[in-house]
Amino acid sequence: MGDGLNNLTTAQMPKKTDRATLERSRCKVVKSVPSRQRGVALIIVAVTLAILGAIVSDFAYNARVDLEAAANARDQLRAEYLARAGIQLSRLLIKVQQSVLDAHRKELGDIQISEFSPYLLRAFGGPDDERQGLAGMFGVDVTQMKGMGVGKEASFDVEMSSDDGRLNLNCGGGLNDGARQQGMYKILDALFWPPRYNRLFGPLDAEGHAIDRDDNTRDDNARLDVTRALLDWADVDESRFQPVIPGTTPNTSSAGEDYRYDSGRDAYKARNNFYDSAEEVKLVRGAVDEFWGSFGSMFTVYGSCKVNVTAIIPDNWPLMAAIIRASAKDDAQNNPQLLDDNTVAALSQQIMGMAKIFPMNTQEEFVQWVTDPEGALKKVLGLPGNSQLPIQLPPGMAGIPLDAGKLGQLIKVGPRRTYRLESTGTVQRGREKKVQVRVRAIWDTQHTNQNTQSSDPNDRQGTWLYWRED
Repeated sequence: MGDGLNNLTTAQMPKKTDRATLERSRCKVVKSVPSRQRGVALIIVAVTLAILGAIVSDFAYNARVDLEAAANARDQLRAEYLARAGIQLSRLLIKVQQSVLDAHRKELGDIQISEFSPYLLRAFGGPDDERQGLAGMFGVDVTQMKGMGVGKEASFDVEMSSDDGRLNLNCGGGLNDGARQQGMYKILDALFWPPRYNRLFGPLDAEGHAIDRDDNTRDDNARLDVTRALLDWADVDESRFQPVIPGTTPNTSSAGEDYRYDSGRDAYKARNNFYDSAEEVKLVRGAVDEFWGSFGSMFTVYGSCKVNVTAIIPDNWPLMAAIIRASAKDDAQNNPQLLDDNTVAALSQQIMGMAKIFPMNTQEEFVQWVTDPEGALKKVLGLPGNSQLPIQLPPGMAGIPLDAGKLGQLIKVGPRRTYRLESTGTVQRGREKKVQVRVRAIWDTQHTNQNTQSSDPNDRQGTWLYWRED
């Protein structure tokens, strides 16, 4: 072995590698790595952080949305039941009206608790300061009472009114008899007669058709008759309504209803059944926006077919004037006072004002107020018929003779039957966030409730005719 090593030549001996050579070799290896691979780890970290940031942000956003949605659902439910509470408390007030105020109407007068409902119900649904202030008026301390109020940042407001002082358009529709339709036609014709409404019936409507109240001497195809159209929309037949005009031969022709509802861009057909709501009037040919703005508040589709004259609100005095004009005696049709729209308007408004001070309890009292306002005023004041009134009646209060038979088909006098209720529940969350739910309903106190399981007769008397939440 040693001899073999000794026999190696100098050229075959391994060369000794010095330190400098090794360093140069190492540098060559490092330089051989491509420069484009530098910083890869930094990029990976940055991309990872960006993805994680997006995921975290999305998660936080979804969590925030879910929280807000849950809070909104909670407040929505709370506001809904606040509005429902207002409706139920309104029913309580209606029961008080029937059992106390209406039962003693002759002694107490025509007191309507609905006029005070916004103030009375604030004791239950108003803020603490309003509730305590209202209770303080009666000397009651409510700070220790349980069940009063609805909590912080919550309230409900209620409005009550009666539909009895409006004209029920459904009384001229469906399978109603001809006499009732004729009565509805007369009061509608009297309502549209005053010259102040000429602007509503002269121009063309959106479809290019002329609108007219009613002109029985004209050609039926000449102009549109909105008075008939209101009745033909709701009756079940396809024949055009023919009014019976005193002193003329009744028209027995059976012309079809040709109101061309299908001739416009948005074609539709006549309903030929009862109105679902008063707003449906706007679908009738000729009942344009201006028409609805002038007469819409005087129409309803609920309650009795007779207008309760004690329930007509001051703004709807034209309906009172129409009742007077439609029920005047035949021999008074040419009475200058009846033909003077300003005189009838003044008489109507004065009678409505007097009825607030001296309530009417019978139809005969209403007839006396219209026929002889001076005599009616003397009677309620307890003055002899030949005495002088302490006050001077305004012009136009001379009176208009009425036909009691005609009037009996159009009006009634007495307690209210149908109530329109609107309750708004509010939940305030912060300064800018507010959730509201509004419930609108119609309660008929005389309609029989066929859905109740209760044996209490009080639960069977009265039912909801309309209910909407939004």
